[in-house]
Amino acid sequence: MTGSQKYIFWFGVLFLAFLLSLILSEVGQRRHESPENFAKDTLRCVVGDNRGDYFIYRAEPVGFQLEMIRNFANVQSSKYQIEIIPSLTERVKKLLSDEADIMICNSHECATYLLNDTLTDAFILADSSAWVVKSDNTALIIHLNQWLAHYKTTNDYKFHHQRYFQSLITINAKSQYLSLSPYDDLIKKYARKLNWDWRLLAALICQESRFNPEVESHRGAYGLMQVMPTTAESLGFTDLEDPETNIAVGVKFLQYIDKYLQLNDTSNVNRKKFILAAYNAGSSRIEDCRAFAASLEKNADNWDEVASAIPLMQHEIHYKGETIQRGRFKGTETLNFVYEVWDRYEQYLNLVAE
Repeated sequence: MTGSQKYIFWFGVLFLAFLLSLILSEVGQRRHESPENFAKDTLRCVVGDNRGDYFIYRAEPVGFQLEMIRNFANVQSSKYQIEIIPSLTERVKKLLSDEADIMICNSHECATYLLNDTLTDAFILADSSAWVVKSDNTALIIHLNQWLAHYKTTNDYKFHHQRYFQSLITINAKSQYLSLSPYDDLIKKYARKLNWDWRLLAALICQESRFNPEVESHRGAYGLMQVMPTTAESLGFTDLEDPETNIAVGVKFLQYIDKYLQLNDTSNVNRKKFILAAYNAGSSRIEDCRAFAASLEKNADNWDEVASAIPLMQHEIHYKGETIQRGRFKGTETLNFVYEVWDRYEQYLNLVAE
C-alpha cells in the first residue's frame, strides 16, 4: 500500500468513526429525552370499590392502588384525584370521555374492553390489577412504562405489596369503614354549627391531633383541636381535657376567624381554605398575606392566588415594605397545612359516608 493509499484508508476510518459517534450521540440523546408532559396538573384516576385498593385505616386514606398512584404522581410533580366508581362500565365511559386518565380494574375483569383499539393495557401490577389508558395518550403510556419498570424493582414497591397483601391490614380492608374516630358524633354536631361538611372538620382535627384528645404541643396547645389555653379563656372555656369542650372551643374560634376575615366575596371553597390558613397562622397574618397579594395585583379573595404570593413574603425586599405589617413570613407550614387538610377532606368525601 502506497503512502497516498494509506492516507485515504485512515482518512476513511476516521470519517466513519466520526459518523458513528454522531449517530450514537443522537440515539443517546433521544433515549434520554423526556416525552411530553403526560397530562394536566392533576392525574385523574377511577377505581372500583375493592377495599384493599383504597380505604380508610386509622383515619388515614390508604390502599395499594393509592400508594401506586401517589408515587407516580409525585414522580411527575403532579397532583392526583381518585374517584371510586363500582361499575366497570361507568369507569370505561369516564376513560373514553377523557374525564379520567387512568382506569384501574382487575386485569381479567377488563379483558373484553381491551379488545377495543381505543384502550391500552400496558400495566399489570403484582396483585393482577391493570392500569388502563387510552391508546392515543402516548405520553402517558411512555411515562407509565418508564416509571413502572423502575418502581417494581424498588423496596418501596415490595413494602407496599407486602403491607396490603400479606399483612393484617388486609383484614381491616375487607370490612366497610363506617367511622373516622370515636368522636364522629361530636364532630357532626359541631360541624353543623359551622355549616361545614363534618368530614372537613374531621380532616382538620386529624391534622391537628390524629384524634388523640391528650396530645399537647411544645407551645402548649392541647387536645383534639390543639387549642391554646389563652384562646379558650378568651372564649369563655376552661376544661380543654374534655373532648367535647375542646371541639366546642375550636369551632367557636373558627367562627371568630370567619367573622374577622370578612370573606363575604369569596367562594365557599376559598372561604374555608382562608379559615384553615388562619387557624394555623393567625387571622392577622392571613390578612397580611391578602394585602400583600393585592399589592401584586393578585385576587386577595382567591386562596390559590394568595398562596402563590406567600413564598415571596420571606424576602427582605418585600417584608420590609409598607404592605406587610407583621414582618417576614416563610409560610411553608401554613401552605402545607391547608393543602394536607383539604386533600384529606377530599379523600374522606370518597371513602366515608355523609
